[in-house]
Amino acid sequence: MDFYLAEVNLHDKTIPSYTVRHHKFDPETNHFRWFDIKSFDNEIEMTQLMNQIFEDIERRRILGEADLKEQVAGSYNQPNSELNSRGQSSYTAQE
Repeated sequence: MDFYLAEVNLHDKTIPSYTVRHHKFDPETNHFRWFDIKSFDNEIEMTQLMNQIFEDIERRRILGEADLKEQVAGSYNQPNSELNSRGQSSYTAQE
């Protein structure tokens, strides 16, 4: 049986973490932007949440309630990494 600690501090970039990000409309700025939703200590939890958000976006698209710009993605934070300037590699939900 696998045991996961699951959610970790979204803002702690000193530990390895998998973060779910949602690109959606921000009424405060009146444009689309990326929101960090949750961070996890494992890829499985991140992927499960990404899939849930993706399915919700698709359901709302069918109903005409979601913009085509809306999307979900994930990133892996590796402290002190050269993966990119923020120490992250990226994931996208499968269509």
